[in-house]
Amino acid sequence: MRTLLVFAVFLTACETTWREGATITSPSGQRLCAKHRVPLVPLNVWQAPTHGDRVWLVHDANHPYYGMAEPYCPNHIPQHVSRVRGDIFQERTTIYYCPLCEKEFWQRQSVPDEKAAVKFITDLGPMWGKGAGHVTKGPYKVALHHGVWTVHCFLDDGRTATVKIAKDDGALVDTVISH
Repeated sequence: MRTLLVFAVFLTACETTWREGATITSPSGQRLCAKHRVPLVPLNVWQAPTHGDRVWLVHDANHPYYGMAEPYCPNHIPQHVSRVRGDIFQERTTIYYCPLCEKEFWQRQSVPDEKAAVKFITDLGPMWGKGAGHVTKGPYKVALHHGVWTVHCFLDDGRTATVKIAKDDGALVDTVISH
């Protein structure tokens, strides 16, 4: 019996992940977000051209945790479209998204406190420089100024690193590694 109780606790602690664009259809025929059960909202956006012999790969490298948040928010606004026309985003299209998925997606990206800022740096993986990747180590000195976390730390080879992270959306603003 005790084993069964522990198993039940583990099951409730797990979060469900969703495939991108997971939807269900309401009895009236309306497309709903499979996670939140709310109607999807149309949004006019711009995308890279979808015709011709070229393939455009669009990736937001400024948000290194994008891929970690995405499986939990199946109907957020994807990174391969833009709300404004520019650069390679020249073709008009309409997507359908869930406002609750979009809100949760950016909440998952945010770096709300000092502990989260240090976790962001340590989970990021090796920082590249001088031909090899180096992991960070403490002590970590963290400061918040105008919505940007600045984390000062050391690398495993003794050099110092300074990493700046946007608090609201987890964007990697700047990285400086000493020589």
